[in-house]
Amino acid sequence: MHTAQIRSMSVAACLLLAGCSSFSTNDYAIMHEALKEESAQAQRTAASLHAEVQMLQEQLGASRAAQARSQGELRDSERRLIEAQRSAELKQDELAKATAAREQGEKTGYQVKLQLNELQRLRQRVADADREQKRIKVLQASIKRLTQEVTTLNTTLRDSVVRPKPAAAFGDGPGGTLPPAQLKPSHSLIVQAGDTLFSIARLYDVALADLKALNRLATDRILVGQVLVVPEP
Repeated sequence: MHTAQIRSMSVAACLLLAGCSSFSTNDYAIMHEALKEESAQAQRTAASLHAEVQMLQEQLGASRAAQARSQGELRDSERRLIEAQRSAELKQDELAKATAAREQGEKTGYQVKLQLNELQRLRQRVADADREQKRIKVLQASIKRLTQEVTTLNTTLRDSVVRPKPAAAFGDGPGGTLPPAQLKPSHSLIVQAGDTLFSIARLYDVALADLKALNRLATDRILVGQVLVVPEP
């Protein structure tokens, strides 16, 4: 539409320039009014074009602003995506460390359990050793007491054997004399492992019957640790 208006204005101008001498004043006035109308129309058209250009510029500015916002949002989205990726990587690292720590904790717990079991066994051994030690102490005390009793009995027996008897007590022998084994000085000995009454009698050159009579033995049996009275060699 704007192109047709411009073309008609150009044609009118050419006709005016070419045939102005043949036009009357009235025709000139009509032509002038037409030119004014065309000029006004052209101005309106130019104003409309200017407004349209301005609107297009505003739209272009708004579009550029929207594009800038979109680019900003895109950059923000990219930044958030990068941060999310970093956060995911950190969480993966933390998860891997937590998994490794859990596995190490399980291994440590198993080792602690084994050590606790070993400690329990050691405590049981210590308790058994304490009970055994107490039992040994009781046995040692019993052995000591029995040893003292045996020593006391042996001392009593020795004292009773070596104590001189009254003269009237020895009237059983001919003329009231003592048996041959008691005519010699005597001393005591302690029976050792492997000793027999026969070996002792032979060692001290005394008759077996005299040795039994001297120690008031009814049989040939003697015990280790027993005190016997024997004549001096």
